[in-house]
Amino acid sequence: MTCPSGGASGSSPVATACAAAPTSSGASAADLAGHAFLRGMPDGYVAVLAGACRVVTVGEGRRFFEEGGTASKLWLIVSGHVALDVDVPGRSGLILETLGKGDLLGLSWLVPPYEWQFGATAVQQTTAFELDAAAVRAACEEDPGLGYQLLRRVMSEASSRLQAARIRMLDLYAVSGEARDGS
Repeated sequence: MTCPSGGASGSSPVATACAAAPTSSGASAADLAGHAFLRGMPDGYVAVLAGACRVVTVGEGRRFFEEGGTASKLWLIVSGHVALDVDVPGRSGLILETLGKGDLLGLSWLVPPYEWQFGATAVQQTTAFELDAAAVRAACEEDPGLGYQLLRRVMSEASSRLQAARIRMLDLYAVSGEARDGS
């Protein structure tokens, strides 16, 4: 089935499927450079990333990836919100965090075995720059300067998420204003 650019409208089965399916188009280096995650990155590096990038729109409720799947892409969120979730036996996915405009979606693409540690679902229609992880890794191997620029940004993102998780854990385990000491 071929969907027109930007999806479709109407009530036919094809129109309904197209409206729910991700749509995509090319991404320019100028557009990519404006994303918060890449702000300040040298233009030459952004141009390399643009060669491995496309713009996608993912409909509300659609999955970006499943926990345990192969981490072959990463996304820079332009608009919308995405929930990161984890499988919990006997329950639906437990939402760990919600990401939005300016955030990086996907950290597992950078380190072997390139396997998603969480799942991700669009909470609302989400537009993002989608980058091919293998192409980005190859570009980083070819130019360590690009690798360093990306690693700094990914580690900053990971550090922020760990700090947010720490705060959530303190809130979760606080009892009458005091944290449990485990005894």
